[in-house]
Amino acid sequence: MTIPAFCRWAGIGRTMAYAQAKAGHLKFRKVGAKKTIVLRADAEEWLRSLPAASS
Repeated sequence: MTIPAFCRWAGIGRTMAYAQAKAGHLKFRKVGAKKTIVLRADAEEWLRSLPAASS
């Protein structure tokens, strides 16, 4: 999915998405020179790796 589609899916902003990628927590992939995507499997893995909320 594209970065905007990933952000809508995850409920986060672009700044957070890029910060997560820069920190190595989320994988971005390039399609050609300009298009950046996130594979659904990578997005789901990132989501599973987030810490659980405390109650």
